[in-house]
Amino acid sequence: MKKALLIIGVCVVIVAIGVGALQYFKPETLKKFSKMAGVAQAPEVKVEDFYLLDHKGRAQTLYRQSGSKAVVMISTANGCPTMKEAAPKIKALQDKFGSQGVVFWLVDSNPEDDRASIAKEVVQLGLDLPVLEDRAQLLATALGLGQTSEAICVSPTNWMTFYHGAIDRDLADAKTKGSGAFLEKALTKFLAGKSVSPNRTAAKGSPIRLALATDTGTKTISYANEVAPLLQKSCVSCHSPGNIGPFAMSNYEKVKGRADTIREVLLAQRMPPWHADPHYGTFANGRGLTPEQAQTLVRWVEQGAPRGEGGDPLADNPPPAAQEWPLGKPDFVVKWPKAQQVAASGVFDYRYISVRSPITTNAWLRAVVVKPGNRKVVHHILVLVATAQELQSGKLRSGQGGGINGYFSAYVPGYDSVPFPEGSGKFLPAGSMLIFQVHYTATGKEESDASEMGLYLCKEKPATELHTRSAFNVRFEIPPGAQEQETQAEYRFTKDALLYDMSPHMHLRGSWFTFEAVYPDGKKEMLLSVPHYDFKWQHLYRLAQPKRLPAGTRLVCRGAHDNSPLNPDNPDPSQSVRFGDQTFNEMFIGYFNYTDAPASRSVAKAGGG
Repeated sequence: MKKALLIIGVCVVIVAIGVGALQYFKPETLKKFSKMAGVAQAPEVKVEDFYLLDHKGRAQTLYRQSGSKAVVMISTANGCPTMKEAAPKIKALQDKFGSQGVVFWLVDSNPEDDRASIAKEVVQLGLDLPVLEDRAQLLATALGLGQTSEAICVSPTNWMTFYHGAIDRDLADAKTKGSGAFLEKALTKFLAGKSVSPNRTAAKGSPIRLALATDTGTKTISYANEVAPLLQKSCVSCHSPGNIGPFAMSNYEKVKGRADTIREVLLAQRMPPWHADPHYGTFANGRGLTPEQAQTLVRWVEQGAPRGEGGDPLADNPPPAAQEWPLGKPDFVVKWPKAQQVAASGVFDYRYISVRSPITTNAWLRAVVVKPGNRKVVHHILVLVATAQELQSGKLRSGQGGGINGYFSAYVPGYDSVPFPEGSGKFLPAGSMLIFQVHYTATGKEESDASEMGLYLCKEKPATELHTRSAFNVRFEIPPGAQEQETQAEYRFTKDALLYDMSPHMHLRGSWFTFEAVYPDGKKEMLLSVPHYDFKWQHLYRLAQPKRLPAGTRLVCRGAHDNSPLNPDNPDPSQSVRFGDQTFNEMFIGYFNYTDAPASRSVAKAGGG
C-alpha cells in the first residue's frame, strides 16, 4: 500500500469552507488499520499538528494541547443512532478522565452538517465538548476514520497514537475480539504508564463517505485542466518571480518537487494566509477554495500527482513580472531625506521621519501605498498627517496618540495594497507634513532602509471622505502564564456610517479577535471573527458590501491574549505583559475604515477600483 497522503505543495488553504487546516500523518497512515477488524496490536503512528474550528467558532489546534495528559478524538455525524447510544458513555468518560487532564473532541466530517445543526445536535446528545468542523474531510481522511463513534487517542508527549477503535464492546464491529470498555481501559493503562493492549479495535457506526478516499474507480484528476488553474487562481500571485512567495510555481516539475515541503503550509492554514471565520460575513478580498476544489487537489496528490495529458498552464502562461508598485505608477512618490541605518542588535524606539507633502495644493487621494524598503527590518510603518498649526499644537490630523486612534496610511506584515472603496477618498491638505512612524527590528547584522510612499490622485472630488479610526484598549494587564486573557474596546458612531473594512492588531500573544456591531435597539451582529490571530499576517478584511451603521451603533471589539508556554510565539510566558510599543509588549486595537452614510440607502461598492 502506498504511503499515506503525500500532499502536494500548493499554497492554498481551505478558509472559505470553514475548516482550518491540518498536517497529515507520516510516514504511514491510520487508514490501513481502520479497515482491519479484530487486530489487537497495531503500530503507533505520529500525528502531525492540525487546526480546525469547532462548533462555537473557536480555534482548536492539536499541538496547543501539549499541557494535557491525552487527547481523544471521536467521530460523529448529526442524526447518527450509534452516536445517540455512545453519548452517555462519552460523557461518563469525560467526567472520569477530564479531571485527570484528558481532552475530548468530537470530529464531524459530514459536509451536510453546518455549525448551527452541529451545535443543536451536541446539546441534544447531552455533551459539553468541542465538535471540530471537518467539512472538507481532511482530518477524517488523515485519521482513517471510517465510521462514527470511532475513537483515536494521542499522547501529547510525542504525538503518537496509543489507541484507535471502538469505545466499548457494544459499539464495536462484530469481528472485533475482546470484551469490555476498550477506550476506558486504554486511557486507564496509558495514564498509569502501562502498555495499552489491545490498542486497535474496529468500531461500529454509521459509515463516513470520504470524498478523498481513493480506489480503482476514482477518476484521474487532470493537472492541466483542474489542478494548474486552481494554483493560478490561489497561489501564483505570490509564488512567482519577484513576489513574496519563497519559490515560484513556474511549471509542473516545480510544483511536484515541493510536495513534501509545502504539504505543511497547505494543511496548516498558513498559505495563502486568511484567518476570517467564514461563518460570519463575506469579504471582497477573501481567499480560499471550495470543499470540492480542495478535495480535487488532495485527490490528485493521492493519485501520485500525475502529469497527465495536455499542456502545462503554469509554464505556458507565466504571470506578469512583479511590479514595483502593485497599483501601478503613483502620481507622486514620497521619499525620505536619507536612508535609515539599523544596528545589528538591540531594541529600537520608534523613529519619526517627517517629509513635506510633494502636492502643493489640496488633494483628494484614491489610494496611498507604503512600500517598505527593507522588509527584513521594517516591523511596521504608520503615516500620520499634520498641518503646520496641528504640529504646533501637538495634534495630528489622523488622530492623537501616534496612530492608535487612526492613521493616514500604513504598512504591516500581510497588509495588501488596495485602493480606497469606490466613491471615497482621503483628503491631504496643501502644505501638509507627512510623518512616518517606523518600527525597526534587528536581524543580527547592520541593515539600511529607505521606504517610500505612493500617492494616487482622484480624477475628481469623491462623494465622501474615508476615515480610519479604531477601538482600542491600553489599560490591560496579562498575568504570567495566562492562556485566555480577554480584553474589550469599543467605538461609538455619532452619525450614520458605512463600514467598509476592519483590521485587528495585537502582537505575538494575540489569540483571537472579533468585531461586533451593537445597534441602538440592542440587537447584535458579528461582523468579523478571527479565531486564530497571526501576527505575521495582519489583514485588512474588506466587506463585499459595506455595512450601514446607524448613529448610536457601538462597534465592540473583543479578543484574548495567550501568555502561556503553549503559545509557540510567546517571547516570555513568565512575564506580566501590558500595553507597549515593542513586540514583547502587547496591543489591543481594532482599526476600521468608514465614511459618513449618504441620505439614501444606496451604497458604494466595497471592493474599490
